[in-house]
Amino acid sequence: MRKLRAIMLFVALLVFWQALSARIDPLFMVLGVLSAALSTWLGVRLIDAVVGSAEYTPRIHLGYLLLYLGWLLMQIPPAGVQVARVVLDPRRPPRPGVVRFRTELSSPAARTLLANSITLVPGTMTLNVEGREFTVHAFTPDSAEDLATAAMQGRIARAFRTEPEPPPQMIWQPIHDELPEEQE
Repeated sequence: MRKLRAIMLFVALLVFWQALSARIDPLFMVLGVLSAALSTWLGVRLIDAVVGSAEYTPRIHLGYLLLYLGWLLMQIPPAGVQVARVVLDPRRPPRPGVVRFRTELSSPAARTLLANSITLVPGTMTLNVEGREFTVHAFTPDSAEDLATAAMQGRIARAFRTEPEPPPQMIWQPIHDELPEEQE
């Protein structure tokens, strides 16, 4: 499995090099092969150190992963509109806070996908991940709604062929004291 991973990485890097250089001169081809080989050698070692050897890497269900990515892309525009409303409407003050929760996603790759997905959605940003503990900044409490329902975690779990998890216990900490209500 490690050899297959290395071959796939080498081919992907070589194709990427060729797409960027768009030249088939012998010098560029040799440089492309050398840089793809060096990057593959370093990359496979790094992947094994960070993610684990290929034997322990979870198998990913490509169909569920594609469905998840489509779902994630559909979450971005409404979240952006929600953030824009809070920013542009003076009657809706932002209520930023930090959310802490624990995920049951066992794979480091699944947790990395979760952390990056949280940051991609407007209004939330992953601040820290320590093991299975996540610290996320949310622009408003509503921004963290998908985290509270575990919708994102469940979809990632299906893509990584594990059982979807129940909603995590969330700890919300406002960054500022609550704003006083305006006098009429």
